[in-house]
Amino acid sequence: MENAVEKIFSIVTPSFNQGQFISETIESVVSQKGNFYIDYVIMDGGSTDDTLEVIKKYEQFLIENCSVKRIQGLNFYVANDNNFKYNQSLGISFRWYSEKDEGQADAINKGFNLCIGDIFAFINSDDMYYPDTFQKIEKLNWKNFDLSYGEGMWITSNGENLCLYPTLSPTRYFLFNRCTLCQPTVFFKKETYLKLGNFDNYFFCGFDYEYWLRAVFNNCKFKYINAVLAKSRMYKDNKSLSNQDIVAENNRELIKKYYENSGLNKFFLWVIEYFAEKYTFRREKKMFSLLCEFNLKE
Repeated sequence: MENAVEKIFSIVTPSFNQGQFISETIESVVSQKGNFYIDYVIMDGGSTDDTLEVIKKYEQFLIENCSVKRIQGLNFYVANDNNFKYNQSLGISFRWYSEKDEGQADAINKGFNLCIGDIFAFINSDDMYYPDTFQKIEKLNWKNFDLSYGEGMWITSNGENLCLYPTLSPTRYFLFNRCTLCQPTVFFKKETYLKLGNFDNYFFCGFDYEYWLRAVFNNCKFKYINAVLAKSRMYKDNKSLSNQDIVAENNRELIKKYYENSGLNKFFLWVIEYFAEKYTFRREKKMFSLLCEFNLKE
């Protein structure tokens, strides 16, 4: 018999050849503890490293240590032992697909279109959630806003803390010319995703930034959580750091798309941008400085 439940987190992880990191990502999702279900979808782009072996390992853990409960047409694994490390929630639907895609945003869109939860989020295969993140999100009164966000911690390839991401309130002014939200800290309602539509695969490095801009310019409401919710890994082969020219070009296109005819006060816009840039630059400079020190040690 199928059961209807209200509290389901739908999490999508896009993945491609990151077997060295994805184990930590998966564990950070499936080990979330609380009174909710987790609908977890991993969209792999056809990895040729050990990514699939890692994914299958966690799938087997769930099969061997859980019973199955049907919810909205999906099999959710329910732990037979309350102390089972990899299933501390009410139950987990663990699904994965490995096939060629058109890029990261395309993989995320495909994943979300399979999801059944009330709250959506995506986390890349080299990032991680903190252990109590879902509990913090689950306690919010989601009737009054569309998206939530918190603080993020930049970490090295080895997981060492660097510094906090330069998070600023997502307003039309603060989002001018830079992404002020740490992507894995952002959660949103399914109805918000249906309203805003798919992530735009055109923006190779800025599709998340474009989505926050789209949300703000569509008058979506954001809720700030004063807590560090996720870890964002920074290293030389990181997508953003290794494609700075594309990041800059994406930003220029986004500014033209959203701000050219926005009607916002240009003087005020640039004043806010000046102070926002000084704030984010300090954090970014610190992150790059620490990253260089860690790389020298490694």
